Amino acid sequence: MEEKKKRSKKGKLKEELEACKKEKEEYLNGWKRAKADFENYKKEEFRRMENFLSLERENLLLKIIPILDNFHRAEKEAKKEKGREEELVCGLLKIKKQIESLLKEEGVEEVRSLGEEFDPRYHEAVGTVEADPKKSGKVVEELQKGYLLNGKVIRPSKVKVVK
Repeated sequence: MEEKKKRSKKGKLKEELEACKKEKEEYLNGWKRAKADFENYKKEEFRRMENFLSLERENLLLKIIPILDNFHRAEKEAKKEKGREEELVCGLLKIKKQIESLLKEEGVEEVRSLGEEFDPRYHEAVGTVEADPKKSGKVVEELQKGYLLNGKVIRPSKVKVVK
């Protein structure tokens, strides 16, 4: 009788073991499918992001090209007639305004420097100047403009600071 119980117990254990193996295979296969689906999703999302960035780059270039066209026109006019320097300078200043307007539209703004307190987050000191000790730490000369893109520094201003 005890031997029958042992056999029946072994049979039940074998059945449970088989059921566990089957369940394990189902879970493993489900996990593999989910992993493959996620990998495919990542690849597709990467392609979508590349397309989006490509379209944005194209859009920005289409905004820059008319400005370049204006430089070409100004260059042609400068070669045609001498003695119209004032008009040429005026035209170049208009093109500069176009570029500034485009940058502003894209979220770019200039870092304020002259007369401001030196701030290493926004300014890069490339020299110092001896002056009124009351103005110590103030920016007195801007050698190269700095720029922010949506509030983030993309290029600090190169400045001279009072010692």
